[in-house]
Amino acid sequence: MTEGFVACAARLRLEGVSSLNERVREQLTELVKTHGGDILDQPDKIETLLKTSFGESETEIKAIVTALREGLLSELMKSEDSSAQTAAIEGFSRRLRKNRSMDEEAATWAIESIALALGKLTPAETEFSGIKTTNGDELVYVEGGSFVMGDTWGDGADVEKPAHRVNITYDLYVGKYPVTFEEYDRFFMETGATEPEDEGLGRGRRPVINVNWFQATWYCNWLSEKEGLPPAYYEDGSLLDENGKKTNDIARVRGYRLLSEAEWEYAARGGKESRGHKYSGSDDPSLVAWFDEKPSEAPTDLSKAKRLVAHEVGMKMPNELGLYDMSGSVWEWCSDRFDDYTDSEETNPYSIREGGRVIRGGCWFKPANLARIAHREELSPMEIHNGVGFRICRAADRKTKADSFSQMNERQANEAPFIPAGEVPDLVLVERGSFKMGDTWGDGLIDERPVREVRITYDFYIGKHEVRFSEFDVFCEATGRIPPSDEDWGRGDLPVINVTWWDAVEFCNWLSEREGLPKAYDDDGRLLDATGKATDILERVPGFRLPTEAEWEYAARGGKKSEGHKYAGSDDVDEVAWYSENSGIKPHEVGKKAPNELGIHDMSGNVWEWCSDWYEEDYYGDSPNVNPYNTEGDYERVMRGGSAGLNETFARVTHRDYLEPSSAGNAVGFRICRTAKNQSELP
Repeated sequence: MTEGFVACAARLRLEGVSSLNERVREQLTELVKTHGGDILDQPDKIETLLKTSFGESETEIKAIVTALREGLLSELMKSEDSSAQTAAIEGFSRRLRKNRSMDEEAATWAIESIALALGKLTPAETEFSGIKTTNGDELVYVEGGSFVMGDTWGDGADVEKPAHRVNITYDLYVGKYPVTFEEYDRFFMETGATEPEDEGLGRGRRPVINVNWFQATWYCNWLSEKEGLPPAYYEDGSLLDENGKKTNDIARVRGYRLLSEAEWEYAARGGKESRGHKYSGSDDPSLVAWFDEKPSEAPTDLSKAKRLVAHEVGMKMPNELGLYDMSGSVWEWCSDRFDDYTDSEETNPYSIREGGRVIRGGCWFKPANLARIAHREELSPMEIHNGVGFRICRAADRKTKADSFSQMNERQANEAPFIPAGEVPDLVLVERGSFKMGDTWGDGLIDERPVREVRITYDFYIGKHEVRFSEFDVFCEATGRIPPSDEDWGRGDLPVINVTWWDAVEFCNWLSEREGLPKAYDDDGRLLDATGKATDILERVPGFRLPTEAEWEYAARGGKKSEGHKYAGSDDVDEVAWYSENSGIKPHEVGKKAPNELGIHDMSGNVWEWCSDWYEEDYYGDSPNVNPYNTEGDYERVMRGGSAGLNETFARVTHRDYLEPSSAGNAVGFRICRTAKNQSELP
């Protein structure tokens, strides 16, 4: 690490002299006007004349003179059109950095100064429309817009298809380069985080590698704190909005973060300036990407890649937005999870499905076809890889460019009727009582055992149906969040899907506040009593919430009216459940199958239903027999009921399943619950 910092410190820098830059540039332009362009063939004379007026600006003058002595003038004069000039300027910058150990800022400033003097650039073309963090990260302004995402060339992998239109309704700042070792090293030294290995390739301005997804988000949160911004990530990887609340609407996130996969591809394509290149900035990968030019000899891992070298950032040409190394160099973590593409138009997509995180961009020791801007891969967020780094971004302002809800499918909005205050999803009273919980038939799984007597000591209400799209869409419109996808199956009375556990509890809290009740959950997912204090006593929680696992199974079995059925209301699964044999592998409108003994529909099949508890496989062996509620867990929350895409085994009233609370799926929904009023005010 020391070597990287020493080399960096030895480079020519422009620190502390930005106020003089324009005056030196103006003087150089005046010299060309007075003496003609030929004067630039005389670097020594230029040095003398500039020092006469600006002797204290030795750094800037030395940068200009060094550029002229490198032969920049003759090559710059050959470039006629704007694209050739851009390419020339980038090439000169790389040469100065390589041959003269000049840092990027000095090199770019010197070249632009000479180009301005020659009339090859206008002052507007040299303005940087971006920001720079206190840690040195440079970010480029990217205006929102629409593009076709995926394999638009027809030669990509199946996971790049179907190509589909995506709308980005907000502007953002995107890292000009991947985060470098130089930048990341300051983070780990300040915070005590783990120092990533550089594999003997060097640090400094090379892109950081060997960081997992969570470490990348920690860097983002650290940077947000330094800049006075709210953090973008909760400790479990969930996104946080400007108020510190969990959200899946990426447009509401203010802090530094990783790019969504859609943002990444939009930026890599050049945003609104896109010229349709297959690689980020060119159809010729050699101009814009570091990659393995001899893939037939490709090493199986980096340790065998003796002929391949990791390069400093910014040494290839940028794309249309001035972003570097989005093709090749290192794979870049994206914020969202890997998921199949939809064939319908999307607005601000952000995948929260269960699975690995997306990586994009290819890698310097992989072939060029992996550096295509449409190529996508998946990696476990905990995995540390010697070809994987990341790039940061952040929202440009607090206002989106369009009302994302109004841009959704017109059918979707029309099918969401207004629900006035005082009207809530239908609820059924479940009277307190006892039951045998678990695998009472002897054909279940190990996590359904041991069977034990459980007592519920309070009455509660539970949703007659799973929460519908029509109900959840009203919540989305009222709170300004993007409605979840319906997978083109329809909305209205279909059960809502593609919601995380956090989405479900936020719906519950919103409903509670709308009905004048205290909210049931705090920002960490803990239950709250009537005074707003955390509690695990269900009788004390007056607000709308998710059912506990015990409440769910007791209600599914029919409560005090139970007839002992294996499925919720019958031993014939077809009477009460939508499952793989009768559903067409898609959910159906709620309430179309027979109810159970309490008049509750669809507790077997249709969609999985979130429960409030954490999941533990062996919980039944240690759980209390009275009002059990598991408040401790590491990774997953409980789901119950099975789904339309699975067989009848999953629809049994005893079957237990689980999912990370920040994940969602097209078979996952929820139903609401609340403790009966006369028991929530206990002393």
